[in-house]
Amino acid sequence: MKLSHLTIIILLILTFSCSNNSELDNNNLSILVISSDHSLGNNKFRFALLDSNGKLVKEKLKDVIIKNLNSNELQKIDPVYEEWFTGKGAYYSEIIFNEFGNFEVKSIRKDNSFGTALFQVNREPLTPKIGSAPPVINTKTAKSLEDIKYISSDPNPNSNFYSISYTDAIKNELPTIVIFSTPALCVSGTCGPLLDHIKEISTNYPNSNYIHIEVYENFIGKNLNDIDTLTVTEPTKSWGLPTEPWIFFLDKKGILKYKLEGFAKYNELLKLTQELILN
Repeated sequence: MKLSHLTIIILLILTFSCSNNSELDNNNLSILVISSDHSLGNNKFRFALLDSNGKLVKEKLKDVIIKNLNSNELQKIDPVYEEWFTGKGAYYSEIIFNEFGNFEVKSIRKDNSFGTALFQVNREPLTPKIGSAPPVINTKTAKSLEDIKYISSDPNPNSNFYSISYTDAIKNELPTIVIFSTPALCVSGTCGPLLDHIKEISTNYPNSNYIHIEVYENFIGKNLNDIDTLTVTEPTKSWGLPTEPWIFFLDKKGILKYKLEGFAKYNELLKLTQELILN
């Protein structure tokens, strides 16, 4: 089993491939919707835009229009391009969906070239809902660095991230930060950097539970050519994650306060960690 579509999306980005949209001469851009868990209410919408040569577009766009294909209702957004690190990034916008169903995003550059892509908005989120207690999951722990290599593909693990189980963490009256990532098998290349950010933050904010969960069960000895043979871990399936990486911030009572899909910059993670601890 493998995660649904992020592998395909990021492979397209990394290899600079481009879909063949040719309805009109100007329809020569490819949109890759990176965010996967859209539902009614507030959402974080992320997408990458590729030109006709497969190169990432980064400029301010003329228009970005979201269309509900069921009702034909239109909504304009003003996304900002976020540079994650050298060579990788995506457009980002906050958006509110008042209806669920099939949607289309259309991005238009200043030269009027454009691209479209389809995505789904669900009635309820696929992943744990903010403001609720996520399903209880059994997570693996390790007592030594030698043991960690059997439960994590992180080449430079922090032992504190494997010292406490999720079931114990939600009972010890401390905030809990759970990160699902697979540093060695992350097609996007963002799992390792994201985990490294959290490891750095944890040194300054030790009074929290930090748990890293490997996305794949049988990761040892595997590489990106083996994606189709990988088995998703039970916690990943239990929380309904369609992609990786993901990070979840739970308060002292085990209630989910924030969640992020994909890469996040250090300052954003630091701000959420501080808010979690202070509240």
